[in-house]
Amino acid sequence: MTAAHSSVHVKPLPESSTTAVLKSARYLGILAALVAVGWCGHQTHWTFRPSTHAGEGTHSDAAHASAATNVTAQKVEAGPTASGDWKVTFPSEHSLEVSGITTAPLQQRPIAERVQTTGVITYDERISASLSARTTGTVWRVCKHVGEAIKKGDVLVVVDAAEVGQSKSEFLSALVALESKTEILTNLESISSGAIPQRQVREAKVAMREAKIRLLNAEQTLLNLGFNIKSEDYQSLDDAARAERIRFLGLPDTVVEGLQKMTSNLLPIKATFDGIVLRQDVALGETAEVGKPILEIADIRRMWLKLDVPKEGASQLALGQEVTFNPDGVEKDLHATITWISTEMNQQTRTLQIRAEVDNPVVSTDPKTGSEVRLLRANTFGTGTIILRNSETALVVPVSAILHDDRQALVFAKTDNLTFERVNVSLGVRDGGVVELISGDLKQGSEIVVRGGHVLKSEWTLNHVASAP
Repeated sequence: MTAAHSSVHVKPLPESSTTAVLKSARYLGILAALVAVGWCGHQTHWTFRPSTHAGEGTHSDAAHASAATNVTAQKVEAGPTASGDWKVTFPSEHSLEVSGITTAPLQQRPIAERVQTTGVITYDERISASLSARTTGTVWRVCKHVGEAIKKGDVLVVVDAAEVGQSKSEFLSALVALESKTEILTNLESISSGAIPQRQVREAKVAMREAKIRLLNAEQTLLNLGFNIKSEDYQSLDDAARAERIRFLGLPDTVVEGLQKMTSNLLPIKATFDGIVLRQDVALGETAEVGKPILEIADIRRMWLKLDVPKEGASQLALGQEVTFNPDGVEKDLHATITWISTEMNQQTRTLQIRAEVDNPVVSTDPKTGSEVRLLRANTFGTGTIILRNSETALVVPVSAILHDDRQALVFAKTDNLTFERVNVSLGVRDGGVVELISGDLKQGSEIVVRGGHVLKSEWTLNHVASAP
């Protein structure tokens, strides 16, 4: 009889179920490991020190973990304060030492808030001008040339213009006519009443008044051409003296000296202020036209700085603020103050133009002519700094001391040997490696955490969240 063989068949799990179980186990293992690492990091404040000896390493790590575990966050019993309502306290000096926290006293020092800008040096537009003839004529003489120093009233160019001679002649004729009409009226009024008709006297008065108006018009025409003339100065002169005086009207002795015969058509173009001749666009014998500039002059003893300020700093500008400007090619910085702020932004550059005035110092003098050479040149570009605010007693901390909680800046201040308090602050000017504190419950000499503050912030945050309802 053949023995019967029995066997047990185990039905294998579907392949998809097996894979799912393995993946779940793997994920659970990874999650458990991450939780363990997080717990250890929290307990040690993520601070690990390598050991030099195997035996010593175990002991040191255990001690550090024990010290870190004893850092506690305790609520201020007095309730919320201006600087925050949480503190972090270390149980011992050793635990504080191994945390790596370093403090430094809050300092007080001068600090300035600045804005950087670019600009250019220009002539002062109030004392620079383009000169032209007031009537058409021919250049008769050029008295001053480019680069020469000038004084107010100096004759720069003399123009021969027919209109000038005609206007002078009309003035003399009007003067004679007024004298004649005045004499006739005087004679009529001296005759006894009733000897002559009153109508004749009235007509004589009207004629005299018309002559006076004609003289005033002739005088005004000469004034419009640039001559300084008064009819009273000619009334006491005879005809020859009048003609001689009006022929040389407005011309200096250096021009008329040695001339036996000269036209009465000469019109001098004079300097309206002290300065130098910048440009000369006319030569002897050329035609000078009305409104066409033939000379450009400027007073270079004082210059303008035109600066373009970025829109970010434009809102803080004010008249009188200090400006430091460094022109290209000049080692010396220029110091000035803002005298004008534009009322509109530049549409292309989106900058705001401001103006400051600066003296142009003398660097040398020509021993022959006495002409002065000055430091600054118009159209020189450079960089500028505007002092928006200057504080002599600003409280500053190193930049490394500043932490942020969302958008709130904060520091940790040491309240006693083992306790640190969070203080919310507002930041001002950053100057190099320090930053100004413009608000916060702090004072000069307060001990501020400058290194290791992230340890305190982490502990503060964890305990703050843990204690939340």
